[in-house]
Formats: sequence, structure tokens, C-alpha cells
Amino acid sequence: MTEIHRPGQQTSMPGSPILQAAGDALPFWARQSGILIIIGAWAVIHALIAVFMEGAINLDDATESYLAQSLEAAYVGRNPPLFDWLLYGLQKIVGTGPVGFALLRYVPLFLCAFLVYRIARQLIADPRLQALAVYSLSAIWVIGYHGHRILTHSNLMIVAIAGLFLTLLALVRRPSLGLYAALGLWSVLGLMSQFGFVAFLAVLVLSCMLEPSFRRALLDRRIVVTFIVAALPLLAYGLALNHSGANTPQVMADFLSGSGAGPDRVLASYVAALFGYALPLVALVAFIFLPWNRGDGALTEPEEGRAAARRVVRWLIVIGVLALLVSSLVAGTDSVRDRNLHVFLLLLPVYLFAELERLGGWRPRVSYYLGALGALALIVVVVRVLVQIWPHPALCGRCLPAEPLYKIASPILMGLGPAPTLVADDRASAGRLRAAVPNARVVIAAEFEYHPPTRPATGCARVTGIANGLPVLLPAPHRDTMEMSIKWPAPLMKPPRLSDWQVTPLPKDDPLCR
Repeated sequence: MTEIHRPGQQTSMPGSPILQAAGDALPFWARQSGILIIIGAWAVIHALIAVFMEGAINLDDATESYLAQSLEAAYVGRNPPLFDWLLYGLQKIVGTGPVGFALLRYVPLFLCAFLVYRIARQLIADPRLQALAVYSLSAIWVIGYHGHRILTHSNLMIVAIAGLFLTLLALVRRPSLGLYAALGLWSVLGLMSQFGFVAFLAVLVLSCMLEPSFRRALLDRRIVVTFIVAALPLLAYGLALNHSGANTPQVMADFLSGSGAGPDRVLASYVAALFGYALPLVALVAFIFLPWNRGDGALTEPEEGRAAARRVVRWLIVIGVLALLVSSLVAGTDSVRDRNLHVFLLLLPVYLFAELERLGGWRPRVSYYLGALGALALIVVVVRVLVQIWPHPALCGRCLPAEPLYKIASPILMGLGPAPTLVADDRASAGRLRAAVPNARVVIAAEFEYHPPTRPATGCARVTGIANGLPVLLPAPHRDTMEMSIKWPAPLMKPPRLSDWQVTPLPKDDPLCR
């Protein structure tokens, strides 16, 4: 099909002579090498902040820190174990501190951005818009801001989402047994990362059925290879799960059954999640590119392969958003969060810029959009640094990463020896303690799903006051209790913020220490 375009407009497929010839004129930020360098620099900067500036790990990281004390078929019912398996292996190499968490956060985010870029090349003709689609991931607040603070399993799942969709695009163009096998492998990665990946698969299949070229790819008899490749590791995992006695099916059933919330609460939760995920990006794109747009240089008739892929992404977004609303109302759940929308909206930036290419009028405004994205990224970096030097509750609430929890390690190791068992109040406190105290085994007083295996200990103590970095009421001290009141190393904080910790030695044979 012939494309209709204006002078100067690039409409050829990636790798074509026309685009290669024009590639030399592309700005650095729109070339593949430039994109890799920019997203790589973004990941490295944030990883350095996490490793060298933050005094403690975040809340979600803390939960996984507690769970990764052993290699298990299942840890907690709501999440599959892939993240914890990877963390367990990394910690054998880099220790229990922040390095492993930084690697498991920023390597997946880098890979996801690169895969999204490869997808953008299949939906968008102009390399500048392809690059903008990738950089726009930072305007999705779940990635650009919350991604540094809370997400764990989700960061692995979005790699699987992008990888599977990119493989599907390749299948539609040129089917092969290898690509069908790759679909199965991506499915395993997604399902072992987060159970919400099932929703992505279901809506994606339905979306593909509405587009002839994608429907043919999924109905090809070679799809059997996909099912076989996916079934074998999932079956092995299911057998291991059954042997471990984990209660994953019951936990998931309880979760999916909802909380019995009324329609008003369900709608409030749903709208907050949808707006929290999509509104910053959509508002920024609309504000910069839509006013007084005359459609100059519009790509009125895209190449059919691009158009078909764009329609599938559109169906994925529309069907997914509506399905989530209906299922939330039926289940009566008000626990929908913005991160739950990764499964339907991860490719929203690619779709927006594919549509903008058809609309036209974007070229004179690219610099403004790049400036806005750059300013947004810089603000997030500044905030993360500011949290360390001015950890005021108005800025960061509990400010968990700024708490100098590492200062608890030396007195504990001096008093309890190099391999202590520590008793904490909850999973988050336990995980943060384990990250701060090298070679510590950490347990909690009341645990109903995961308990770390026993091992010889050089000493045992109960540690309280770790939960949130704010002044807390500590238990009445025993005779040998050690209490610490530690100033936070925050030069701009006057008066300084304090953490109160209490360490109470226990006999090694105390039931809490087992």
C-alpha cells in the first residue's frame, strides 16, 4: 500500500535505504545508540542514588529481603517466586545490601524501555516519535517515580509484556517455530513474575482475534509449540508448589473474591488508579501537541503492518480498561492500584505517538516535549537526593530510604557475633534489618506463610523500632536491653530527625529465635 505523506516526512520501514540515508541527519537522542545511552544513564544515575546515598531499603524491597533468606517453591500466596529466586541468587554474590535491589530494579527497567523502543519502531515510522514514545515511559508515574520506591515483581512482568508483544509482531511478519517457542518462554517469565500477567494474556488474545493478520498468527497450528514450551516449566512449578503445601490457590481465590465494597468505593478506587497511571502522560502530550495543531505532515495512510499493530494496541487498551472496571464492580473490590494497569497500559506511549504521527503537526513542538520530559526526570532525581538531605515528613512521609539503618549493624554484630538471629515485629522490619546487618537471619514473631530455615546462630536478640523511622513507643527495657537514639545524617534538617531502636538479647533456645 502506498503511503501518503508530505515533503520531508519519513514513512519507510526501519532498516530501509530511505531511513538509513536519513539516519545521519537524526539528532543524537533519536538514534538507537543515543536512546540506549540516555536510558542507560537514567538507570545508572538512579541506581547510584539507591546504592550510595540511601541509608535503608524501601518497604516493598524489605518484604522481598525477608523472603529471600532461602530458595523455596513458594513464599507468599499473592506473588509468584521469580523475583525472590533472582534476589536470592544475587545476594549470594553481592550481599544483602542495596546493590542486589538496584540491579533487580534498573536492569529490568532498562530492558523494558529497550523492548518498548523496538515495539515503537514497528508502529511508528519516524525515529523521533519512536524515541519520544520510549522517553515517555518516565511520564507514567508508576515507572518514572514510584518505580524507584515500591515496585518489585511488576518490574519483571513489564519486561515480559514488552518482550511477548515484540515477539508477536515478529510472528505476524514472518512466522517460525522459534518465535512460537519464544512466545511460550515470555509467557513463563510473565506468569512467574506476577499473576496479573494472566489478564494481559487474556485481553491480548481477544484483541488479536479482532485483527486478521494477528488472528492468523495465533490460529496457526504451530501455536502448539507455544503451549508446550510454556506448559513444561509451569507444570514443574505447579508440582513443586503442591509438594511444598503452599496455599497459593486459596490466597488468590480470597484476593479475587474482592472486599465487598460498594459501587462508589469501587469506582473511586478505579478512577484513582486509571488517572494515576495515564493522566500525567496523556495530559502532557495533549497540552504540548494538540492546541492549534493544523495537522502539518500528517501520515494519513500508514503502512498496513503498522496500522494493524496500532489497532491491536488500541483494542488491548480499550478492552483491558473496560474489563478491569467490570470485574472490579462484579467482585466489589476497591483495591485496584495504578500499578495494576501495567498489564493494559504499558504500551500507551507507543499508541499515543503512533496516533500523533497520523495527526501531524508535531515536528515544531518536539523540543518543548523533550524539555518537559527532561525537567520531569530531573525533578525526580532532585527529589530523591533531597530526601537524603532534608527528610521532612512533608516531603517523603516516613522517608524510609533516608533512615540510617546501617548504623545498627556494628553494635549488633559486636554484641551478638557475626551470624546473629534477629527477631523483628513484621516482614518490612525484618527485611530492612536483614539488608542492614550482614549475615543476619531474621524472623518475625507471628508468621503464617514463610519462615526462614534454622541455622546455627552466634546470638539472638529482639529488635524493635525499625518499622517506620519515626519515634515509636518501645517496650519496657529488660536488664540487658540496649537502646539507641540515632540522628539522621541530614544536613538540611533542623532539628535533626531521630530513630529510636531497642535491642533485647534472647537465649538462643528461645522459641522466638527458632
